[in-house]
Amino acid sequence: AKTILSPITHVRNFLSASAFATANGIIPGVTLTPAMMKEAFSALQVNMKGTRQQNELYQKLLRLGVVNSQVQVGDLVRLMEDVKFGETFNSYNGLSRMLERPRKFMKASQEYYTAEDDFWKIGSWTAEMSRLEKSFADKGLTRGMGFVDKAGNNVRLTQEYFEKEAANIVKNNIPNYSYVSDFVKGLRRLPVGNFVSFPAEIMRTSTNIVKRALDEISFTAKLADGSEIKPLANIGYKRLAGMAGTTL
Repeated sequence: AKTILSPITHVRNFLSASAFATANGIIPGVTLTPAMMKEAFSALQVNMKGTRQQNELYQKLLRLGVVNSQVQVGDLVRLMEDVKFGETFNSYNGLSRMLERPRKFMKASQEYYTAEDDFWKIGSWTAEMSRLEKSFADKGLTRGMGFVDKAGNNVRLTQEYFEKEAANIVKNNIPNYSYVSDFVKGLRRLPVGNFVSFPAEIMRTSTNIVKRALDEISFTAKLADGSEIKPLANIGYKRLAGMAGTTL
């Protein structure tokens, strides 16, 4: 009731999820344009007017591991499994029928809790992909062209490259329940607090944001003529500024 059934917690969940976008230098209305926000909203899998219009996009993001990974909901589901929630009630047919409607309401509320997180993850994915492509284009590298990275790998700029690179950024820089270790997940059974995954993810993603920003600033691409450019430095500086501004 204090998590997915609380209106105030839903507001807090939506606002806290937006903070991870700004920490990555993605500013709503600027980097994350209104068109991107509209697309993110239309892909959400909840029963609201204007949603479920981009189901193919949502399925793609599921395969990429971007969406449906809300940390608090992940802990909540595991907690319910730990205590075998509802198992005793379900053994009584009368109570089971009586609880059917509240159970549907709880499921819908859980879906909204996840959607609030998904909105910012979808928007961040789109914004990351857009600014990656623009940063390369500003240095003369457009789709179909390639370069050699510092590891000596030949990289070709394609739609798949931008999609996967943006997905990796979102998965590593925004809390994701799939990346919580079994040790941390197991701490919920100890008297130290039930929702331990979120603070653990804050530490992981904060470190990753700074590391990613520094890597982008130092990233070099070697072109066919032997020259080297730094196409991602601008993104790196914006990410560092976003992290500093959000944490302050």
